[in-house]
Amino acid sequence: MKIFLLISFFFVLSCRESQRNIENELLDFEVDRFEKKFFETHDDSLLNLIEEYPFLFSKKFNVEDWKAIKSDTIRKDIFKRTVTVFNDFKTIENRITKIFKQTKSYFPKFTPPKLITLNNGIDYEYRIIDSDSLILLSLDCYLGKNEFYKNIPKHVSSLMSPDFITVDISEMISSRFIQQPTDRKFISKIIYYGKLLFFMNLISGIEPTKALGYDKTKEDWIKENEKEIWEYFVQNEILFSTKSALDYRFLANAPFSKFGLTIDFESPPMIGRYIGYKIVKSYYEKNIVSVVNLLKQDNYKLYLMSNYKPKK
Repeated sequence: MKIFLLISFFFVLSCRESQRNIENELLDFEVDRFEKKFFETHDDSLLNLIEEYPFLFSKKFNVEDWKAIKSDTIRKDIFKRTVTVFNDFKTIENRITKIFKQTKSYFPKFTPPKLITLNNGIDYEYRIIDSDSLILLSLDCYLGKNEFYKNIPKHVSSLMSPDFITVDISEMISSRFIQQPTDRKFISKIIYYGKLLFFMNLISGIEPTKALGYDKTKEDWIKENEKEIWEYFVQNEILFSTKSALDYRFLANAPFSKFGLTIDFESPPMIGRYIGYKIVKSYYEKNIVSVVNLLKQDNYKLYLMSNYKPKK
C-alpha cells in the first residue's frame, strides 16, 4: 500500500511539474533606455538616432518635428520626472528577469525579448507594446501620483505606478501562451482571463487581486461576496450569454462592476476576471494536470471539470 502511494505521489508530481529549474542559468536580457538617448541627444546628432531606431520614429514627422517634440516644455518636464522615478531601474529589471526565467521554465523555447523604454507623451492606451522580439515600455505611463495624470480617470491612473510594470509585462508574456476564446460566451472570456491571472501569478509572484489593482477594501469585498457574485451570474443566466455589454460590466477596467444593484458602487471592477481565476485555480487543485496543459485546456471543459463552488 505504501509503495502504491509513493508511486502515485511521484506520478502526480511528474504530471504537475513540467517546468525545469533555470534559476541559476544566465538569461540573455537587455534593457535599452531609449528615452534618455532621445532627450539627451544633441539636435545635431538626432538624425543619427533616427537612423539607429527607425521603427521608433514615425515617417509622418521630419527631423525638425522631432526636434520640436524634444524641446517641448511639457515633454521635457515629463522626461525629468521619468528620470527621477526610474533613476535606478535595477530592481524592476530583476523582477522582469524573474518573469522571463519562470516563463522559460515552463516553455523552454521562450526567448526573452529585448526591452526598450521610452516616453510616448503619456498615451496610456499604448503604454506597453509587444513586438515579439521587442517590448516597448513607455515609462511616462508608470510615474505614480503626479500632476501629469490629473485629467486621467482615477481607475486608470491608479494602475499607472511603477509596480504595474511587472504586472503588465507578465500579462503580455502570459498572453503569448493562452489562446483567445473562439466563441463569444461569457464563461469562455472569464476563463481566458482566469488563465492569464493564474499564469501571471506563477511567473511573477503577483497575487491576482494586486494584478487587478485592488486595494485592501476591494480585495476584502470580493472575497466576502464571491458566493453572491457567482449566484448572480448563474441565476441571471450570464455564464453562457454572448451579450457584448457583459464585457464592459464585468471584464473591463472601470470605476466598479455593474450588477444594476445598490452594491455597484462598493464593488471592484473586473469581477469577471477574478471569478475566472478562481475557476481555473479550482480546476488545477482538483485535477492532475500540468500548467502547460491547463493553459491549453478547452475553456468549457475546464469549467466543467473545475467543480467550482464558492463558499461563504
